[in-house]
Order: sequence, then C-alpha cells, then structure tokens
Amino acid sequence: MGVNFFNFLSKKFNLDLNEKQKEAVTHKDGPVLVLASPGSGKTTVLNARIAYLILNCRINPRNILAITFSKAAARDMNDRFYSTYGNLIPNGIKFATIHSFAYKIVREYFYKNNINYDIIEGKSIKKSLLKTIYNKINSSNINDDKLEELSNAIGFVKNLMINPNDIKSFNFQIKNFEKIFKLYEIYKRENEFNKILLDFDDMLVQANNILKKDRNILNKYQRLFKYILVDEAQDTSLIQNKIIEKVALPENNLFMVCDDDQSIFRFRGADPDYLLDFRKRYKEARIIFMQQNYRSTKNIVDVSNKFIQNNFKRYPKNMFTANSRKSPIRIMRFLSDKEQINYIVNSIKKEEDLREIAILYRNNISSMRLAQRLYEENILFYMKDYYRNFFNHWVLNDILNFIRFSYDDTNVNLLESIYTKFNSYISKKELEYLKYQDKSKSVFDNLINNPEVKSFKKRNLAKFKRDFEILKTLKPVQAIRFIRNDLKYDKRLQEYCEIMGYSYDYIKNILEILEEFSVKAVTMQEYVDNLNNLRKIMHESKNNKYKNAVTLSTLHSSKGLEFKKVYMIDLIEGQIPTLESIRLSELGNMDALEEERRLWYVGMTRAKEHLELLTVEYKYNESVMPSRFIGEVAEHVEKGNSLPYRVNSIVRHKKLGLGLVKSINGEIITIDFDDKGEKNLSIDMCIKRNLLEVINYKVN
Repeated sequence: MGVNFFNFLSKKFNLDLNEKQKEAVTHKDGPVLVLASPGSGKTTVLNARIAYLILNCRINPRNILAITFSKAAARDMNDRFYSTYGNLIPNGIKFATIHSFAYKIVREYFYKNNINYDIIEGKSIKKSLLKTIYNKINSSNINDDKLEELSNAIGFVKNLMINPNDIKSFNFQIKNFEKIFKLYEIYKRENEFNKILLDFDDMLVQANNILKKDRNILNKYQRLFKYILVDEAQDTSLIQNKIIEKVALPENNLFMVCDDDQSIFRFRGADPDYLLDFRKRYKEARIIFMQQNYRSTKNIVDVSNKFIQNNFKRYPKNMFTANSRKSPIRIMRFLSDKEQINYIVNSIKKEEDLREIAILYRNNISSMRLAQRLYEENILFYMKDYYRNFFNHWVLNDILNFIRFSYDDTNVNLLESIYTKFNSYISKKELEYLKYQDKSKSVFDNLINNPEVKSFKKRNLAKFKRDFEILKTLKPVQAIRFIRNDLKYDKRLQEYCEIMGYSYDYIKNILEILEEFSVKAVTMQEYVDNLNNLRKIMHESKNNKYKNAVTLSTLHSSKGLEFKKVYMIDLIEGQIPTLESIRLSELGNMDALEEERRLWYVGMTRAKEHLELLTVEYKYNESVMPSRFIGEVAEHVEKGNSLPYRVNSIVRHKKLGLGLVKSINGEIITIDFDDKGEKNLSIDMCIKRNLLEVINYKVN
C-alpha cells in the first residue's frame, strides 16, 4: 500500500521522496520524533503523512490535529496541504496554534461552569495593568523596552511552569519581579470587573489545569484527536508539551517534527531538553533522522553541519546534500560599520532579483542605519518587524526634551522629565516649589531666588542656565554631543542602567544612532523630520513583501525562510553571542551560548547559494572583537576562503603589520608589507593562528 501511495505522489504531484522521508510518512501508530535538518522537506513530509493517514489508513480527517506555534505557520500548513490535496481530501483536519487549541478548551470549560472571563492580551488593559503594578511596587514608571521584558518574563515563568515561590532563583533583570508577578496574578483573579482576566499564557495554564481536573473534557479531546502532529516542535514550551501529552493519551499517536539545532526561543520557554529526553518519556518511541538538505549548496551545508557540531546538547546528526558546490562562504572584516554598509549597498546594486537577497542581524538596532542607507540609494526593502520602539524610545524622548527645554526654560514639566538625567542637583522638593512660582520666569532664576537654596547650588544653577542657552544655538549633531558630554547625560545613563538592570551597551548604541542621524541635519526641525520620515519608510516597508525588495530581518524572524544570497552582519562579540551568554559560559553554564550558536546556524542555513558573514573592527568608533563563531566557521571553509584574501586586499598581520595582497597561489599568499617588504605566507598557518585579517579593499 505504501509503495502505491508513493507512486501516486510521484505521478500526481511530482513528489519523489527519499527513504527517510518515506519512513516518516508511513509511520502510523505510536510516538515518533522526526528530526528534520534545514531544507529537508519537513512540510512536504508532514502534509504527505496526513494524506497517507486519510487515503491509505482511512483515518477520519476530523480525528487529526496538526499543531504549530504561530497563526501564520498554522495558516501556511492549512493552505499548503489543501493546495496539494484539496481535490482528494475534504475539509475537517484541524490546523491550529497551540494557543488557539488551548483557548478552545478554556472557553468550553468556562461556559460549562458559568465563569465570566475576558482576554486582555493585545488590548491596552494588560499594558496598563503591568505599568500600574510596576509603579506601585517600584515607585517609578516603566518604559516600553522594560515593559516588553517584564511581559516576556511573566510568559517565561508560565511556559516553564516555574513555581512562583521559586522565581527568586532565576536571574530576572526586573526590580522586584517576584512581587510584580504575584500581584499581577492576584489582580487577574480578583478585580472590579468580577471576571477572570486571561493573557495568552494564561490560556495554556488554564487548559493544562482543566485537562487535569475535568475528566469529561479530557476524554472528549482524546477521543476526537486520535492522531496529533506537531510542527516546529523545538519551539514548544514545557506547558505546551504537557497539554499535548495529555490529549495524545492513551495511544500516544504523536508525530513530532522538529530540529533541536534550531531551538532559538528560550525566552519564550522553548527548551531542546524536552526533545532530547523524548525516549525517556516514550520508551517505545521511534526517532527518524531526515538529514538530506535540498535547499543549499554543498559548501554551505558542509560548513553549517560542522559548525553546529560544536554544540554538545544535541542529537548526533550529519546534514548532507546532493547539491553541487558553488561560491564558498565568504567571511568579510571591515574597519567600520560605514564600510560594512557601503559594501552591502554596492553589492546589492549589481543584483536584479532583490527578492532573493536577505540581510540578517542579531538585534533590530542593526537595521536602522541599513534602512536609512537603502532608502537613500533607492533600494526597495521589506521588513517583517521593524524596530518600532526606537522611535518612541525614552532615550530619544530625553534628547528631544533637553532640546525643547533649551528653547523654553520656564517649562517645569519639561524640566521634570530631564532633571534626573543631568547633574542638576535639583531635588523633588525644589521641583514641587517650582510648580507654584512665576511661570514666565526661567526655572533656574526661580530656584536662584529661593532663599532656601544654598549659594554653591545657585552657582551651579546659573551655570546650567548658560549651558541650556548654549544648547539652543547648536546644530543637531553638536547639540547631541553637548548633552552627552557637557551635560553628562552619558554618565547619568550609565548609573541609571546599573540601578535599573538595563544594558548600557544597548542604550549607548541607540545614542550613537541618534547622533549619526543628526549629522546631515542643519536644524532640529529637519532632524525630527528625518526621523519621522525614516519611521514612515520602515513602517511602510511591510507593504513591499511581494515586490522586488531586499529582506531585512532579525535572525529569529528569518527561521523558515530561504534566499539565494544571505548577508549576516554585525557579527561581533557581545551581539552574537550576547554578553550575557558569554558571562554564563565563563561560569560553566553553556546553555545560552549554545542557543546563540543555534541562532547563527539558523542564519547560515537560510542561504541557498551564496552566504557572506560580515564583521567590523570598530563600532561607533570603539574597538570591537569579531564573534567567536567567525573563527569556528573559518576552520571549515575552503582554504583561501576562510578570510576574504583577494588580490588588492589590504590586510593586517599580527606581527608584520599592514600590507597589500599581491597574489594567491594554492596554499601561499604573497603580501607586500609597508615596512617589511614582500612576504610569502602559508594560508593554512594564517587561518589556524588567526594571524591575518582583512581591513579593506584597495580602491583602484
């Protein structure tokens, strides 16, 4: 019967499956873990298996549940299945997200028990509630970045089923997080609406509890869904897996399709350990390795496969391909961000099909200068998720409020927004005093005239009054530098970040971007207009998805996509891997570092034919180190291509200094050094000892 089915697939749909794919498709009963390497045809296999169950095994479509994480993925699964098999198989298969499935259970139970509830996710209620609770406990306001971090932390606790009493043992970078979490949970149960309030993760918690305590509902879903398929199983959290486990009982006809090497959502509670322990949970489980990559060239597949083997917590896999070799992976090192962007832009200008090009980065902030430059060069781009928070960021608001205040130093409200952000030495009591003084006078004059203010403080206030008068006369770039240096905003920010648990490096990056964007502006109005224009361009770029446009994406958002040419940029220590993952690895905890390596692996395996890894020596005029992963990749790239040694490359040797590449012959590279003359060096030795780095290309 299986043979006939595959003949049918070949003749009807031109689908010819390999032996491992066929093994996965024809697995009928019991638990199976399908480990699908990138580009191995997992969606084709998943859909073919559903068709096999229905057409060959006569399973009712209504008894099949196919689960994935996102709405878009569930919709894509549904569309791809019915576009292929729609003429043969009637509607009835349930393609759902885990959250929508959980909500179905919750809704049924609450209706049956006459419980009033409301969903607060996606509404202003949740944000407002968290802001209020944070303010109540910490006596300070929370900004958008920290609010997102707080929301993620709450979701993390629920998805990993962490006991609220054990929260303190986790290193959440949110002041009094345990108190905030507990008060948030209490309010959702006990509130003036007389309803149970639910966020998305509450749906999972409630569904899991309902399946434990309501035998009738559990039995209903166990009888209904005899066959459960889970796509992207490496992205599911502990509580999601617990829900799936309960519904799959007692037959455990569970078909889990995943790749532990692409588990990159730890912050959402996803954990590869669950997959690694699959056999402990299901002793009769079958594990099928689908390791053939149909997407990428042999160059990319071989190097990516060797690179990910540096991780220890993984199934032993060897991804391979029958595809031929094409361009070798290129590792490029530039002196600065500006040169990196120049290189990308000049390369893209030579391309015709921009839809096949992606620029990937670890952090959204890397997209800012890139988007601006692409716009200036009239290169169309598409961003799935643009960096919205940048344009509303409190640092940007601080800078603008400093400048606004310089034009109106009578404005007490503006002073209140910045008085702690420079060394004003103005107290809360003095700020309150100002609210009842002459509103037509400078706040500094009002304070100077206050008899309770000491004389040394009056001298400082007079100086600050002069500083703000100077600030008003400056061009945008000069004004931002004056705020950062003369008014000591940078120093105060550093202190603030230490107290609040923010990353100063991240905040500093935002400041550097703001300063760079101000260079060409003559007036503050022009500067603000430029920022608003960039916001509009980035927001509207989502409309370019199906146009001839370059894709800009974080590495996280790129999962599941593929392009002929991929540039991975800003590959420096501290960004990828992150500072926190490096810190933890030095303490002996390698989990976060391994996830960073998986994230890099996801980026590499998006490329079909051409992959370039780009790093810089200086970022925002400060020396940075190339990512350690650059070295790990370089070990496996073809000799002579581990670094972009080309004739006319300007290079720096650790001992011999700067030089110009004259020729490359086999294993020997000839370089003309400024002081030492021409030298013949072993490429192999240069790579192994990391002796040689490319600085730039000579302009002919």
